[in-house]
Amino acid sequence: MGTSIGWLAVKGRSGDEVLAALDLVPNEQTASHPRRGFSLALPNGWFAVVTRFAAPLIADDAMRRLSRGCVVVTCEYDDHVMVSSSTCYVNGLRNWRAEHDGQQDDTRDLSTSGSLPAAFDAIHARIEAMQDAADAEADDVDHYYSLPIELAQSVTTFHADLPASAFGATACKGWTLVEAMAPPAPDPDLPRKVRKAVEKASRPWWKIW
Repeated sequence: MGTSIGWLAVKGRSGDEVLAALDLVPNEQTASHPRRGFSLALPNGWFAVVTRFAAPLIADDAMRRLSRGCVVVTCEYDDHVMVSSSTCYVNGLRNWRAEHDGQQDDTRDLSTSGSLPAAFDAIHARIEAMQDAADAEADDVDHYYSLPIELAQSVTTFHADLPASAFGATACKGWTLVEAMAPPAPDPDLPRKVRKAVEKASRPWWKIW
């Protein structure tokens, strides 16, 4: 069973602000490990939200909006197709991006842009050496796939494979899309007063209007 995941991490906004900006609401669920539908507040000030690979939640335009007045790092990877990427946004602009696409059997594919983090050169040199050794042994391994993932981790310290305890946190907390909380529309054939009563009774707790 492979790994397919996406996450974003924000520094400069509180967790509540991040969830609200993404149209997410907290729920009662907790987990020891980060996974889709959970968030984690890191002691170093980053707030991570975990979703799925290629999720609309971490689309470019959404991250540009979210990063106004703060810093946002995203990371996506899917080892079914051997695609991985990480991106940083600062104050509404994309600051850097690194992407690997191994779908064409090109283990050394790497596309980068912007002002890459200080750790990039060291990570790249190590990955390249590992790939050289694997190729020399005719070992069918794609080491470049992990480069964007490690790059995002070098900035935020977050990695979705690690438990909450690895970051000094007690647990990851669940979230739900606001639209998923919306109640179904009452039967239009019901009397008006009954429809109003149904709407009021089914109104989510977070809606005060």
